[in-house]
Amino acid sequence: MTTRLFLTFLSSLAIMFFWLFLGEKAILKDDSNKFSKLQCVSYAPFGKDESPFLFDKGLVLKEENIKKDLELLSKYTSCIRTYSTVGLEAIPKYAKEYNLQMLMGVWVSKSEKQSRDEIETLKKLASQYPEVIKSVIVGNEVLLRGDLSEKKLTEYILEVKQALPNIRVTYADVWEFWLKHPNMKNVTDFVTIHILPYWEDLPMSIEKSINHLADVRVKVEKELGTSNILIGETGWPSEGRAREDAVPSRINQAKYVRDFVNLANERNWNYNIIEAFDQPWKRVSEGAVGGYWGLFDADRADKNVFAGDVSNFPNYLYLAFVSLGLALAFSTMLRKKKLSKTRIIAFSIVNTIFALLLTLQIEQYYVISRNYLEASWAIIVVGLCLYMYNFVLVKILQTTKDDFIPKYPFYLAAFLVFIISTNLAYNGRYENFEIYGFALLAISFIYTLVGRFKELHFGLFEKLLGTTIFINAVVTLYNETILNVFSNIWFIITLVFASILIISKESIFKAKEYIFFAIIFTTLIALFKSGFISNNELAIACNNDGSGLSCTLRSSMWSYIYFGYLGVLALIFGILSLILNNKRFTILGLFIAIFSIILTNTFLGSIAFMLVIYSISKQIYKK
Repeated sequence: MTTRLFLTFLSSLAIMFFWLFLGEKAILKDDSNKFSKLQCVSYAPFGKDESPFLFDKGLVLKEENIKKDLELLSKYTSCIRTYSTVGLEAIPKYAKEYNLQMLMGVWVSKSEKQSRDEIETLKKLASQYPEVIKSVIVGNEVLLRGDLSEKKLTEYILEVKQALPNIRVTYADVWEFWLKHPNMKNVTDFVTIHILPYWEDLPMSIEKSINHLADVRVKVEKELGTSNILIGETGWPSEGRAREDAVPSRINQAKYVRDFVNLANERNWNYNIIEAFDQPWKRVSEGAVGGYWGLFDADRADKNVFAGDVSNFPNYLYLAFVSLGLALAFSTMLRKKKLSKTRIIAFSIVNTIFALLLTLQIEQYYVISRNYLEASWAIIVVGLCLYMYNFVLVKILQTTKDDFIPKYPFYLAAFLVFIISTNLAYNGRYENFEIYGFALLAISFIYTLVGRFKELHFGLFEKLLGTTIFINAVVTLYNETILNVFSNIWFIITLVFASILIISKESIFKAKEYIFFAIIFTTLIALFKSGFISNNELAIACNNDGSGLSCTLRSSMWSYIYFGYLGVLALIFGILSLILNNKRFTILGLFIAIFSIILTNTFLGSIAFMLVIYSISKQIYKK
């Protein structure tokens, strides 16, 4: 009894020290008083459940909330940047009240009507609040997205300049696109560039980010031949997935903003920080990371970016109690059992590690889950983790042999790993590495299945599934590079699952005909994607004149991709291939599943792919 109580106490102590270290010791110390106010901050007035996409459904922003926002921001900056005029007409009124100037954005796009509404609203606001508008930004990353040609964008800019001769007008885009379109300098009053080291094609770590920004600023000035430059967006996310060694965190965000502002003040640069408040609606299109660029969170709580100590886990006490609750709850399994010290020690170590891993995974899901589907996914994974958590501890305590093996929990975990690995490999820009829960599962299955693989009776389906998981893992590792620690850990986790699945003695070459088709389909679809769907020159041409057959087809394809219709179609064919058990239909189902995956409808596409390869294995065994 004394040993059990002592080890339970040590486990609790280890958990408390773990969270205390992350919450109180691994922090960025206060670095205040180096700057007083920011020059300018991007401001979107949307609350937690609001979005610009809801304007068409009747959303009207409450002026009271805008007033409170600008009252708060006036303590930290003298300027705000907006990106649109329609629906945001109340902002200049309260900007004036709190002595804030505006970089007023006009959202021009491929929609002529929307662009016209934006410009007309700008003209009205400029006549009402001329003293508030510092500058006008016509278009935001329009050339990057391929929404408009340079010619059409220039027409909009010149129209605004003619209508507002006393206000400076510019255009904002990532710095590379200014270098690709240097003539834009001739139609704007100054150059507005976005430098976001996290989002670069070659992402920059927090240690290299400020030097990179400084080099880019010098490069743009040299190549465009002007120092009349505004850094229109720069910042760092506080949450989300790592890109190579660019890791979002609260500490990194505060460090970046503090270091950047000091450098900008030293070099007399004009700048705007993105952004004032976390914007949850951006997570829909940009993944979790898109919603966490704010200096304040979505509830308008200070994230201590300006001053004060900063922790990546400000809620560490809550997390500590969750971990402690899990560990103590499972420790009750030790009661009234005659056990050796070795078993009690093993139990305590595993219990401590699993409690921490599961808490970290729950915390990650709390941050990244965007909708009911993702919340349901989180519940399934956490439920499976709890099942295996309990199963492993029971196995450790067992003194008699048990013939039961967790075959079906392993199948579920393997299916989940396949879906995640497919998402990461072919649509990974905004996907997250769910390493904590799946590390728990990988450890659990290694412990419970090693030495008993023959009892699983795996066949061709499992071998095909494991091989595909391995291929996905390699693709992800290549995309992320070895600089991404989270990707490396995920690679190891997927290797565990792939290795167990591939153990079957069945030869994968029994399905060589289907493998050949899969290789051909993958190659052709990848070429179709790069040459047609993702062709930027074609996108610009279609935006100028979308009447041709190729433009109509491309527009339709983008709609199918955006609304997930390809994934739905793939799932239907996957189910039918399983039901009909017909070779030709299965090959067609394979094509549509791969088509869906490569064109980024990866979630349903991956489920369809699993159904198809199961159908393939059934047909081969039938022979």
